[in-house]
Amino acid sequence: MSLHDLLKDKIPEEKLSLLPKGYEVIGDIAIINIPQALDNEKYLIADALACQKNIKKVLRKLHKIEGAARSGEFELLLGNSTTTIHRENNCAFFVDVAKTYFSGKMYYERNRIAQKVNDGEVVLVLFAGAGPFLIPIKKKKNVKITGLDNNPDACAFLKKNLELNDIEADIILADANSMGYIFKEPFDRIVMPAPYGQDHFLNLARSILKPEGIIHFYTFKKDFEIAHFKKLLFESGWHIDFYRGCGEVAPRVKRYVFDLRKN
Repeated sequence: MSLHDLLKDKIPEEKLSLLPKGYEVIGDIAIINIPQALDNEKYLIADALACQKNIKKVLRKLHKIEGAARSGEFELLLGNSTTTIHRENNCAFFVDVAKTYFSGKMYYERNRIAQKVNDGEVVLVLFAGAGPFLIPIKKKKNVKITGLDNNPDACAFLKKNLELNDIEADIILADANSMGYIFKEPFDRIVMPAPYGQDHFLNLARSILKPEGIIHFYTFKKDFEIAHFKKLLFESGWHIDFYRGCGEVAPRVKRYVFDLRKN
């Protein structure tokens, strides 16, 4: 039963129309953006969400993901913590959604990238977070892999998740702006779920990529910006092997992935 159906006899129809159409589930946590007009009904909404399968905690998103650590701010409506274990692609992730960025919506992309990687590659995952890209790659493929993040909490969760999944990888706590100074040997492949509006990291990553190396670059664009962005990539010497939209994040704004080959 949908959230709307669960609440139709508990919230007036004029307010029910303001109810968000969707919410995100990470482990046993539901994260929902409740408008101020529904402030008095927020606990009713949380209780209704808890009727859904496996949801034990409900968080109200208060602000956009922001800051260098890419952590969010939430109001805890149900439950006693912001930690959970999220499972996908035969991997387990222990995360605190208030301390490190994690999205359950990207599970398809994480599996797609893991399938693209070849045994024997040397791989870098920038903005590695708690390991949602890194861990499935390492579990599926025999690679040397490194994760970099500037958030100490994210690196701590990544270390814990390596142990949880019984795999090994290098973890570097550092600012991605320093990648050219940190890494002396180039990589076969770089995975780059870049923060919103941070496309400049693509040029930095190019300097540590082998010839014919691949970057899986995630960016945020409005639909009418894509043609111009593709032209810029071509003029910068990139070959676009593949690209696709990975879901809307704001009105007319989508996350896109570009599989780029260095010429």
